[in-house]
Amino acid sequence: MLFMSSLKKNILPFLCALLFCCNSVLAQDSFSIKDYVQLNAIGSAGEYAPYWLVTNRGGVSSLEIHNGYIRYGIDIDGSIGKNKNWKYSLGVDLKTGYNQNYNPIVGQLYADISYKWLNLSVGAKERLPEMRDFCSLVNVNENRVLNSFQSLAFNGLGDLGTGGLVYSGNSSPVPQVRLEVPEYVTIKGTGSLLHMRGHISYGVFLDSKFQENFTAANPKAKYNKYALYHSKAFFMKVGNEAKFPLEAEGGLEMHAQFGGDVYTHAKGKYLAMPTRFKDFLKAFIPAGGDELVPFTEQSNITGNQIGNWHLALTLHTKPLDFQIYGEHMFEDFSQLFFIEYQNNINNKRTFVYYPWRDIMIGLSIKNKSGILDFISNVQYEYVSTYDQSGAGYNDPSDYFVEQMDGLDNYYNHAIYSGWHYYGMAMGNPLVFSPLYNTDGSLEFKANRMRAHHVGLNGTFGHKKEFLYRLMYTYSENWGTYVNPFFEKKYTTSLLADFIYSPNGKSWLVSASVAYDHSNLIGNNAGLMLSFVKVGLFK
Repeated sequence: MLFMSSLKKNILPFLCALLFCCNSVLAQDSFSIKDYVQLNAIGSAGEYAPYWLVTNRGGVSSLEIHNGYIRYGIDIDGSIGKNKNWKYSLGVDLKTGYNQNYNPIVGQLYADISYKWLNLSVGAKERLPEMRDFCSLVNVNENRVLNSFQSLAFNGLGDLGTGGLVYSGNSSPVPQVRLEVPEYVTIKGTGSLLHMRGHISYGVFLDSKFQENFTAANPKAKYNKYALYHSKAFFMKVGNEAKFPLEAEGGLEMHAQFGGDVYTHAKGKYLAMPTRFKDFLKAFIPAGGDELVPFTEQSNITGNQIGNWHLALTLHTKPLDFQIYGEHMFEDFSQLFFIEYQNNINNKRTFVYYPWRDIMIGLSIKNKSGILDFISNVQYEYVSTYDQSGAGYNDPSDYFVEQMDGLDNYYNHAIYSGWHYYGMAMGNPLVFSPLYNTDGSLEFKANRMRAHHVGLNGTFGHKKEFLYRLMYTYSENWGTYVNPFFEKKYTTSLLADFIYSPNGKSWLVSASVAYDHSNLIGNNAGLMLSFVKVGLFK
């Protein structure tokens, strides 16, 4: 009842006013309204809902063995002007349910306006990880429900991987203001061979109440209130499939947490991180802090800085497309390049070659041949966060004069509670989210990990009305350098997604079966059922 009351008082009047304005003011221009409702339920046996029923679903998930939700969303898209160079998009996504680990009613709320290739996005909006659009399904009907709302049954039929090392789409979207070139733009004068895209954004983490409640049973566990968010990325692609079958693509993305207040239940607020204009600049260009931040933030990089290098090579042939891709993550400047430097107490600098050991390597194959046409894509990934620059770290001092780099402690931070949002990892979810913790801590307790992963998707049926996705993941975990496990932990996770989406209809049904065999998250088995209806609003 409280949900419905809040919905009527706040969201529905906003939607009605929005639709009225679009209908009356923009009637002479081109715009469309799409909406949907989704019913979703999970039944499981074990300690948690199975891993792949929870993971990489944009935060619309719960670890509870029995849970469900109802979700409603509406998108308004249109263009303005004679040449339709100006375009806009408005979206609202609402959810409520039972046995939810957390229940932010507003999952998405955003407004986009774009001119040609440049877009300004304001609000919370779901986004897939970078360079993850290769495995889209082929031979799919034009009027699929999922072409309009890809995240309804699961987060994109083409999402066969584990997600990026730094951003995976595993958590709810962080509200932000984002200026972006979302699609590749061809650079003039390069013979259509050179293309670029990128973005810059600033936002705020709104999970302060969740962090405070989650840590209530652990007086020493730190939590943050209203930490700020920053991200940026730049990507380039070289090639033109029409002229030459090989394309190369790569770039850099970086994210940061800064500002905000730090608490424990034992101390209350004990640290306020500054949010001056120069702190926004230091989030953009990482640099050490001043006297208003702890000493470790002065001698190193202020804030929680995390980044990721990307590289992909794609070969187009008539029967098959092949893509091999790689990612490498880094924290602050540690492992940003292959060369690290070390200073001793006398400021004598020594350069050290250090190869990248923490990587993701993947291979994707797209089937265009017509042979075995029920298989669209096959994907394999190897993921490692095991090394983290080594087990030791030291800044020069009178007691030990040499600098020692290491102990990167991925996704954790000395000040911030970690690289998560509402307890779900924002980075690769194979490093299990703090939401799994039972001690009230928001730390990542198993960030040293190696994994192998395979995914497969496709369609079948006379009119390709059946769609499916199969995934297998095996991971090994050693805990952290500071708190290693006494014995190695392992997890095997399986997923089978099936969707029935009849041609020409405005609804779909899906069933997902998943299973875990693990001495880390337990042995879990479960079934997820989902129903989606599109086009309630006429």
